[in-house]
Amino acid sequence: MTDILQLIRKHKIGEEFTMSSRSLCNRCGFGFLLIALLFTSAQQSEAQVVYAASRHMTRSQVWLSFTNSGTSSMHYNKTPSRVMMRMCYPGAMYSLYALLGTEEFVEYWGDKTFKSSPQKAEPAMHSSGEGVLVLTNVGGEKFVSVTGPRLPTEDIQPMLYDIENQPEASWGVRTVVPARGVSPGRETSNWYAGAIPQDVDLSKARPYEIHNFDYGIYPPVQNAGEEVHITQWRTQHDVIVTRKAHAWSNQDFDDFFIIELEFENRGSLQLDDTYFGVMNTFYVNNAESAYRFGHEGGLITYKRTGALDDWYRYSEASNFTPNPYSGLTAADFTDKYINYQWDGNSTARFEEDTGSPYSPDLEHSRGAFPGSKNRPAGTPIAPAFQFMAPLALSNSGTHPFNAADQGKYVDPGSTVPLSHWYQAYARNNIDDPTRGALSPADQYDFFVGPTMDNPTSEQQQWHDQIYGPYNLAPGQKAKVVLVYGFGSAAEFEINPTTGYAKDITDWSFGVGELSVDARKTLLAKGEVAILRHLEHAQFAYDNEFMIPDSPPDVDFFQTSNANARILLEWPDDAESAINPDYGTADVTGYRVYRSVWQEVGPWELVGEVAAGTSSSGMYEWEDTNSLAGFGFAYNVRSVASPKTTWSQGSKSFSDLPETVQTHLKSGLEGGWAAAEQRMIVKGSPLLAANAESNALTREILVVPNPFNLNETDLNYQGTNKVRFVGVPSKSKISIFTVSGDLVAVINHDDPSAGEARWMLKDRFLTGEATSAVYFYVVESLAPESRGKKVSGSFVINR
Repeated sequence: MTDILQLIRKHKIGEEFTMSSRSLCNRCGFGFLLIALLFTSAQQSEAQVVYAASRHMTRSQVWLSFTNSGTSSMHYNKTPSRVMMRMCYPGAMYSLYALLGTEEFVEYWGDKTFKSSPQKAEPAMHSSGEGVLVLTNVGGEKFVSVTGPRLPTEDIQPMLYDIENQPEASWGVRTVVPARGVSPGRETSNWYAGAIPQDVDLSKARPYEIHNFDYGIYPPVQNAGEEVHITQWRTQHDVIVTRKAHAWSNQDFDDFFIIELEFENRGSLQLDDTYFGVMNTFYVNNAESAYRFGHEGGLITYKRTGALDDWYRYSEASNFTPNPYSGLTAADFTDKYINYQWDGNSTARFEEDTGSPYSPDLEHSRGAFPGSKNRPAGTPIAPAFQFMAPLALSNSGTHPFNAADQGKYVDPGSTVPLSHWYQAYARNNIDDPTRGALSPADQYDFFVGPTMDNPTSEQQQWHDQIYGPYNLAPGQKAKVVLVYGFGSAAEFEINPTTGYAKDITDWSFGVGELSVDARKTLLAKGEVAILRHLEHAQFAYDNEFMIPDSPPDVDFFQTSNANARILLEWPDDAESAINPDYGTADVTGYRVYRSVWQEVGPWELVGEVAAGTSSSGMYEWEDTNSLAGFGFAYNVRSVASPKTTWSQGSKSFSDLPETVQTHLKSGLEGGWAAAEQRMIVKGSPLLAANAESNALTREILVVPNPFNLNETDLNYQGTNKVRFVGVPSKSKISIFTVSGDLVAVINHDDPSAGEARWMLKDRFLTGEATSAVYFYVVESLAPESRGKKVSGSFVINR
C-alpha cells in the first residue's frame, strides 16, 4: 500500500499532484480506488480565465475578487498575475493591483507603479481561492465541474447575467472616483439604472458590480447589500450557476459577506443524485509567513512550510471540539455547520507562536510590512478566526429559506452538509482531489463520501462543503446561501467614547507581550466573535437583507494649510440625507479618525464636529497634531441620532442582535472599511505655496538634515524622503556631489506647494544617493523671482 501511495504522490499532469497515505486512506476507504488512481491519468482540462476581467468587492472589511468563470480569490500557482484579491482582512490595496489589476484599482486610489508603496495587503490575505462545485451523475456517467481554487474545468463557460430583465435592473447608483483619488470622476460601479449592459466577448465579461451607496445618501435599495456582485456561468449538462455576493460597511455587519448560489437545470435531462458544493482554501497564518519570511512569504504559494500551522474545525465532524481556551462547548455549535480555522503553534519554531506575536528580532529583512518595525512587541499578527457556514439550504429544517426564497427551490435529500479536507504541504504539493490522479468518477465518489474527522494537529489544508443529493428536473432550481467571514478578540475591546469595538489593528497594537496561556486565552475570543458574526449574517439573510442603515459616507478631501498642517474639508450633504428606516434626516455630527501607521488602522479618534456648523455648505477641520513630512491616513464618519425603535421587513427592534441594538441606542456611526470611506494612500502635510517662497526670500530648509534611515528621528517613517521646504511653487532644484557631479534634478511645478521632495533617486532613476555631503541649487521659475538662485548643503548617512 505504501509503495502504491508513493507512486501516486509522484504522479503529475501539468503540475505535481500529491495524496498522502493518511488522507487517501481516510477518504477512499477501499483498495480498488487506489489502483484506479495509479493507472488512471484522466484529468479534466482547464478553462481559460481572463483575470483582468475580475471585479473587486471592497465594501466590508473583507475584500476579494470575482470573475464570471466562477472563480474568487484564486490560487497563486495557477494565476498569471496577482490581480485577484484573496479574502483580504482587513481590506487594503496591494500595489500590484495598480500595475496589473482591473479598472477599479488602476484608476481608483493611488499608486500606479509596482513597489511605489509598501505591499500593504500581503499579510492580510487569508485565502488561496474559492471554488464552486457541481457534481452530476447522468446515466452512470459521473462528472465534477469546479471553478477553483485553481483554474476552472473546461466545461465552465462564462455568461452575462441578463440584468435588464432581473430584479436588479433598477438597482444601483452611478459612483465615481472621488476628488482625492486618481482619475477623479471615473465610474467605479458598472451597473445602475440607465447603465448599458455589457456587450463583450464572454471570456472578458466582468461581473456586474452594483453600488447601493454614494456620498451623502442612505442606501436606496433596502433588500440588498451596500455592494452587490453578480456572476454567472454554465457547467456540464447545462447547469447554470448564478452567484450573488452582498457586503456592508455597517460596523455590525462588516466582518463578513454573504453569497447566494443558485443552480438551475436549463438542460433537457433529469439530474438525479446531483450535488453542489464549495471548496475553500483558508490561510490565516499567511500573515505570519509574510512577516517571518519576506515578500509574499507563504502568500498562497505555501513556500514556507514551517508556517503552515493553522488549526481547522468542522462543527459536524465526529471528533469536533472547540478551541480549548474559548470557554465554548460543542453544544454552542449545534446545527451551525461551520468550517473555521485559526493560527496555531508551528513545530518548526523554538518559540511558541500561536497568533504570531510580533518580534523585531524575528522579522525578515524583506518582511514586506510598511512600518512594521513600528509595531509594538507582542502584537499578534495573525489574530483572526476565519469561517464559512450555510445560512439557508432548504424550505424547512434548521436552515430554512427566507420568505422571498420560500417555495422556489428544490430541497436536498439531506440538510446536513458533508465536508472533507485535504492537506497542503507546499506550493505544488496539495491533496487537491480535482487535479491529477483522480478521474471525474472518482472525484464524484470522493466528494459524496462521509464527512471526515478533523485533523488532530496544526497544519494547512483546503476544505469543502457538499450539499445534496438533489433531483432536478429540467427548469428546476436549487439554492445555497453562505456566509464567509472573520472574528477576533478585538470585537470585545470597546472604545468608551463611541461604544464601538476597536479596529483589529488598534486592538492588536495594545496586546503587548503575554504569557503563552494568556495569549491563547485572549485570542480564543475570536471563536466567540465568529459565532456573533454568524448570528448577524443569519439575521441579515432571514430579513431579506434589510438591516439598520449605516449613516452616509463622507466625501472628505485633504489639503495642507499655510502652517503645513493637514486640513480636511467635506460637504454637509449627509445632514439632509433621509434615513429610509425612519423617513427623516438624522445625521447629528461627524467623527474624525486618524492613523499614522496604515490605512487599515490603528484608528484614533482625533476630532468631533457637530452638524449644523458648516460654512457655505462645507466643513474644515485642521489636524493641529499633524507634522509636515509624515504620513497620515484619515476617515471621517457621520453619526446618526440615537434610536430606540426600528422596523423593516418582518423584524423589529427587539429582533435585532444585542450589539446592533446597543449601537442604535447610542446612534449609529458610519463605516470605515470601504475604499470610499478612508484614505487608501496616506497623505502628508506640506508647506503651502506662499509669497515669501515664491519670491525666494524665505530660508530654504532641507529636512531631515542629516538624513539617516537607521535613526527614527532622522527619516520619515522609514522612507527615503528628503524635503526641500520654502522653494517657489515653480522651480528647479539641482543636486550635486562635493566634486560637482550632477546627481539629480527636481522640476517642481505645483501652484499649491511651497516645498518639493526627493526620494534619493539619481537622475537616471537607476540608483540611489549614497552616504555623502551634497550641495543643492534652487533656481526660481516663478514670475516673481524668475532666475534667482539659492544654494546650500545637506548630509545623507545611510
